[in-house]
Amino acid sequence: MQQPIQIPRNGIELAGVLYAPENFDETKQYPAIVVVHPGGGVKEQTAGLYAGKLAEAGFVTIAYDASHQGESGGEPRYLESPSARVADISYMIDYFNNLHYVDNNRISALGICAGGGYVDNAAQIDKRIKAVANVSGIDIGWLFRDAFGEDPFPTILATLEQVAQGRTAEAQGAELIVANYVPNTAEEAAAAPLAYAREAYDYYRTPRAMCPTAPNKLLVRSFPEVLSYDALRFVDKLLTQPLLLIVGEQSDTAYQAESIFERAASSKKELVRIAGATHVSLYDKDADNAAEKLVVFFKENL
Repeated sequence: MQQPIQIPRNGIELAGVLYAPENFDETKQYPAIVVVHPGGGVKEQTAGLYAGKLAEAGFVTIAYDASHQGESGGEPRYLESPSARVADISYMIDYFNNLHYVDNNRISALGICAGGGYVDNAAQIDKRIKAVANVSGIDIGWLFRDAFGEDPFPTILATLEQVAQGRTAEAQGAELIVANYVPNTAEEAAAAPLAYAREAYDYYRTPRAMCPTAPNKLLVRSFPEVLSYDALRFVDKLLTQPLLLIVGEQSDTAYQAESIFERAASSKKELVRIAGATHVSLYDKDADNAAEKLVVFFKENL
């Protein structure tokens, strides 16, 4: 079963899809999972794919568009605000809390790519999340800083100066400035130095997963918050829930999951490498292999 839903979020509404198991019975109670999409993504892409697979295994799930993005409300559009993204997750749990067929003691969260870091951060402060899983999980702030090289801060400072000038112009009536989230053309992708960026073009900007509500736009005023964001600052103290981290064996972002695995306070944690998979292939092509691990993990811990 799939059902479009609207989730209230402090004056705006988030657009989501609720997935339920086959032979769903509203008189029973089910474990539930919030599925959080990558930066720049929407619910119709990998988040919806995983939400559907987990529903087939017996879970009630929600995939949704982040605030300011996709079909969800929130102005300005195309804002990537880590604090807002983390708060979105708690609003999803609020929604689950009001469904009589969801067991409030068996709610979990799965995050994909940047959604993984957001889930890890949310789980540190919202203990209604009883188990945590990532697929190709990254801390978006860490990844953005790494994109500027070994000594990123001179470039970060220059970027912040440019953002400040742009925001002054915006305050004085100029149009809001947007950038591309991933390479927008095959030529840009070929010139990208990192494999995950080249892969992202193939996923987001070709018929493979292109979606009209994910136009590859990132509001430039997002940069200060993203560049200063640290999803993992207190994982060694506050990330205590059971934790599953799934990465591709050939992923060039796996170092972040490895760090999370080493640092997390969770007494029960596992890092799984999917043979032959890359960061982006786990979004769809290798999703079945990852989903098998997720089903076992969630059934054991919810």
